[in-house]
Amino acid sequence: MRRALVFGGTGYLGSAVLRGLAEADVPAEFTWHTSAERARALEAELKQRAHGLDARDAGAIRRLCASLESEGRTPDVVVHCLGVGQDRALADISEEDWAALHAINVRSAFLAIQSLAGPMAARGGGDIVLTASYDGSRPMPVPAHFAATQGALCAMVRALSKELGPKGIRVNLVTPGLLEGGVSQSVDARLGEDFRKFSAYGRRGNATEVSRAILWLALHNTYMTGAVLAVNGGL
Repeated sequence: MRRALVFGGTGYLGSAVLRGLAEADVPAEFTWHTSAERARALEAELKQRAHGLDARDAGAIRRLCASLESEGRTPDVVVHCLGVGQDRALADISEEDWAALHAINVRSAFLAIQSLAGPMAARGGGDIVLTASYDGSRPMPVPAHFAATQGALCAMVRALSKELGPKGIRVNLVTPGLLEGGVSQSVDARLGEDFRKFSAYGRRGNATEVSRAILWLALHNTYMTGAVLAVNGGL
């Protein structure tokens, strides 16, 4: 039986992924940071185990992965839905701002994969699905330090797909367009209007629509790896 670990499970997109895993009868565990009440509610509703985790803490990520391995609960499906933004002009981005966004958006994914790839390979392989915003592969009017984290995720997925493919591990990335909830709610109004005008559907997407793509990659895909899959309504 497959097992899943979702980083950022209490978020707008992460909780949709958890519900999809529950519907597919895939045992899942998830991380949360500040949303304790939300985590407890999801844990009770979906019968999935929650782990409090500060994604800025490298040691905490490694300890979580090690504990799963030691308890025989190494996942063969890993979904990373963590992502934070920050509204800053270039001149106002401090070194601390840069480090904080990279720690949560990029380093946490890297450390999780580094810790879990060996045990996953020993179990016969698996699937890793990361998420990034659309500006990871196309220029968008967003803060530079945030855009840098999204580009880093795209590059990391392509490199890891080559290294981990021979071990039976597929690594892919989903880039949603603007959504009805989550971090998309804080985007500039002009950007939101441009998205509506230039997308094929003329509307924002929702978490369920994006989670279906993530779940296909995580549970049904057998040959696609190193892909950056845009789920953006035809932008």
